[in-house]
Amino acid sequence: MKNLSAKDKEILEILQIDADITNAELAKQIGLSQSAALGRVKNLKHDGLIHGIYAKLDANQLGYSLHVFVYIKLSNQAKETLSYLEGAVKMNSRVQDCFRMTGDYDYALRLLLQETADLEYFLTHELSRIPHIASIRTEVAMKCIKQDTSLAL
Repeated sequence: MKNLSAKDKEILEILQIDADITNAELAKQIGLSQSAALGRVKNLKHDGLIHGIYAKLDANQLGYSLHVFVYIKLSNQAKETLSYLEGAVKMNSRVQDCFRMTGDYDYALRLLLQETADLEYFLTHELSRIPHIASIRTEVAMKCIKQDTSLAL
């Protein structure tokens, strides 16, 4: 982990809450000049601590209320098998998150869908086309209690 100054941590915390903040307001909140604040943000981007500034959309208002967890077990752990699955998952816009796992399953995916028909399509037309999948387990969340993208600094 990169050793961050107190001001850099402060900047990151503010940007996690409101990435749309103006540079002038950011500078005021952290007690630096506008040019110093802008320079720090540029350095944080250059150092790879900030990968972009995004709008967080309201999934429910856009009709995406179905959170699905998909667990995949592969038939083998060959490098080509892992690479193929990971490449296919990265290209699929239905997949919000993908993790390589230890334990009973090799991968865990989180999907955000509009309806169960989308899940059926994903499983039968997209996921089933990927070679070397030995088994798939799905679980549908009944209710999202907490969903946060911010990191504790």
